Amino acid sequence: MTASAAPAGAARSAFVVGTAGYFISAVLWGLNLPLSAALLKHFDPFWVSPLRYVLASLLLGGMVLASLGPARLRSPVPLWRVAVLSLCVASFLVLYNLGLFRTHPMTVAAISAGSPVYVAIVSRVMTGARLERGFWGATALTLLGAGIAIAGRIKAQAAAGVPAGPSAFSLQGGELLVVAGICCWTAYSILAQRWFTPATGQLQRTWLTTIGALPWLFLFWVLARAAGLAGEPNLQPATVPLLQLLMSAVFCTALATVAWNTGVNRLGIQTGGMWQNTVPVFAVLIGMLFFGLQPLAEQLIGGAIVLAGVLYMQWQRGRGARAAALAAQAPSGR
Repeated sequence: MTASAAPAGAARSAFVVGTAGYFISAVLWGLNLPLSAALLKHFDPFWVSPLRYVLASLLLGGMVLASLGPARLRSPVPLWRVAVLSLCVASFLVLYNLGLFRTHPMTVAAISAGSPVYVAIVSRVMTGARLERGFWGATALTLLGAGIAIAGRIKAQAAAGVPAGPSAFSLQGGELLVVAGICCWTAYSILAQRWFTPATGQLQRTWLTTIGALPWLFLFWVLARAAGLAGEPNLQPATVPLLQLLMSAVFCTALATVAWNTGVNRLGIQTGGMWQNTVPVFAVLIGMLFFGLQPLAEQLIGGAIVLAGVLYMQWQRGRGARAAALAAQAPSGR
């Protein structure tokens, strides 16, 4: 293999592995939406997050122990870094829940569709990174697709006699919390790649920040309980909710976060911002296949447009990688 072919091969490998990571995380987070809807019938939202992270920590710790050995259970970086990263994770969960509590769901859906923009801004502030090739075209497509899906849901609610109401898209106090939550997750995603040593694998990084989030989550739950936001904890769930909790913790929390961190490591956070908008698309498909839900035509059309936006940015990234590889192979003229 020539010297110029080696970087090209590494770029192709990073593209394939990163895309697989983002795809897996988007599918699993899509599964988490119907699972969470079922779990919230049995668990308080401020209580279900610590439970999920306890189970996820046990799984990830076991995976690290089995595959890497007991030495890798310890942090290779100062514990204050792990604490800050874990606080970002916990803050995302808490702020997003509070945003949902204070804001109309339609408003949350509309605000969340802007994830690529928030991600790009945080990335620019934290790293100075320029916008990737094709970013604005992909963002326009994902926003358009999300808008069509939201409009279809409003139409369906109105037809069913449950109109969105005049306050559906008015400011209600939780909008900034939703945006802040997304920014916290973006900060975690960036810092998890910058603060650990290069030899630290994504599984170990995820394990350390998952178990590190537990004290923060339990602290936030105590505060929410004292403020009257959280209800009584369900300490004796039935069998079905317990299985749903286990599935959510294993697949949608532990494995999805490992896959997400792998995508960030290989392709960068801006691409991840686009993939975040595919989560509702996969939620609709999973709901249709396994939960008997009937998707709206607008949801299917909007989802297809969102996926087109992601594929457009991936295509532009591929073009850039091929151009760089050709430039590297060209004779220097000296």
